[in-house]
Amino acid sequence: MKQILLTFTFIFFLSNLLGQKTELNGALNSGLFSFSGLTARGTTSINWDDRTNSGYTNGVYGSKSALCYGISFNLNRVTKRNFLFGTDLGFETLRSKISIDRIDGYTGNSTYQYSATGKAFLISGCLNFNPFLGYRITSDNISFDLTSGIEVGYRLSSTEKGNATATNGIRYSVSQDYKTIGVDIRPDIKVSAKYKKIGIYSGYTYGLLNYEMWVKGDGRWESYSRLIRFGVTYQIN
Repeated sequence: MKQILLTFTFIFFLSNLLGQKTELNGALNSGLFSFSGLTARGTTSINWDDRTNSGYTNGVYGSKSALCYGISFNLNRVTKRNFLFGTDLGFETLRSKISIDRIDGYTGNSTYQYSATGKAFLISGCLNFNPFLGYRITSDNISFDLTSGIEVGYRLSSTEKGNATATNGIRYSVSQDYKTIGVDIRPDIKVSAKYKKIGIYSGYTYGLLNYEMWVKGDGRWESYSRLIRFGVTYQIN
């Protein structure tokens, strides 16, 4: 992390020498977050214990997308040749979804199983740091930016929340902390358009780190983050 900061500081200092202007932008972000990999799945079950009246989803890394949201600020430098150097800092709530089709229960003496209908979410609060570079195309009051960078996502919290109604008529709810890896490294690419000071953007981000490394290191347990982002921006200066 220290090397990343030093490298970016050098690039940003160099861009100041060659640069034309500095921009500060704020953004309201949204997107669709999910997981991919061998053990990411679209459907799972709830394991339930009647003795404690509690349970958990049997695999929480959902391959179905759920809406996420956040806020960020980015500072970038535009050079005389329209190259971009900058960094983005923000907070984001990421949500993935998985469907629930079964309740696997235990009474203390025996097991039972019911078909069910429901869903569960893995909800993570992340602080993101994203140095990037790119190129700008301008036409009158409209500009188009193509940028790419490496996003470092610090997971501040992660919670599993879900519920399902079984064929026995009982509604089962689960909620627990589910923090695994503390940092995710995510390359990203983004396209944005801005008219005067107001803009929109869309991008794609994919995680490089396995969320299930702590479970087993033989490659059979793999879940990686995937995020399609979109949002609106406003140039503050």
